[in-house]
Amino acid sequence: MDFAAFGLTRRPFRPTPDTTAYFPAATHEAAVASLREAFESAEGIALLDGAPGVGKTLAAMRFLEALPPEVPRVIVPGIRFARPSDLYQSILFDLGAPFHGLSEQELRLAVADRLLGSLAAGHPTAVVLDEAQHLGSDLLEEVRLLGNLETRSAKAAFVVLVASPVLRDRLPAAFAQRVAVRSRVEPLSVEESTRFVARQIEACGGDPAELITHESLSLLALRCGGVPRVLNQAANVALTLTAAAGEAVVDCEAVLEALGRLGLSTDVEDVEPPKPAAKPRPPKRRSA
Repeated sequence: MDFAAFGLTRRPFRPTPDTTAYFPAATHEAAVASLREAFESAEGIALLDGAPGVGKTLAAMRFLEALPPEVPRVIVPGIRFARPSDLYQSILFDLGAPFHGLSEQELRLAVADRLLGSLAAGHPTAVVLDEAQHLGSDLLEEVRLLGNLETRSAKAAFVVLVASPVLRDRLPAAFAQRVAVRSRVEPLSVEESTRFVARQIEACGGDPAELITHESLSLLALRCGGVPRVLNQAANVALTLTAAAGEAVVDCEAVLEALGRLGLSTDVEDVEPPKPAAKPRPPKRRSA
């Protein structure tokens, strides 16, 4: 697609988290703030959960980007590890440390040495484990040990588990007691959804008022359930259809066809009026 024909510098509705087009919705800002507070308080483990597509990974990436540049950081995507050694290899790889040819115990010690070394240099390491609902009980125990790694003065690692809500209910008691902060990312309100789509266009140099009609933007916001991933998918299909038709502006016809292709409701008669954005839940901290 020729994005320049729409006044864009690149694809606006991306399938992967894009911090350059980050939209500061209330729920995401609250999640980022809770992680920052836990990190600054030298906590060991935090849980960030939410339904698929609501922007959990993006919030975690936003948290990492906001850290001082000298803070070591690790992000392990799409966890589906069978053994603890897989987890430790991924952490060492992201830290740029050797990991080939090491036994599981050697990998465990190498990670501990690296984390303690960074702490001795002045900074704990921020470790984000994405799709953490796939961690088995043995791997959760390894994560608990990482969160417990410390000196007399501070924790060596701050581990963020990014997961679907199912993980919260199946955490072992010993692990759950170590989780200092539990924060949930909620879907966007209708009004936030409208501004989210507009933000994606603006981040690519475009003008939302020129690229998509107001009615089409409202229709997307009303029909995508406040899920950023779905908003991006529907908007991208609508833009693709508009380009294929040789049109310059995304209209309701393109949006309705896009919604239909994605299996979303195209009934505009039962549309409810926009609701104000829900106040984000305050982060839950463990009791002392």
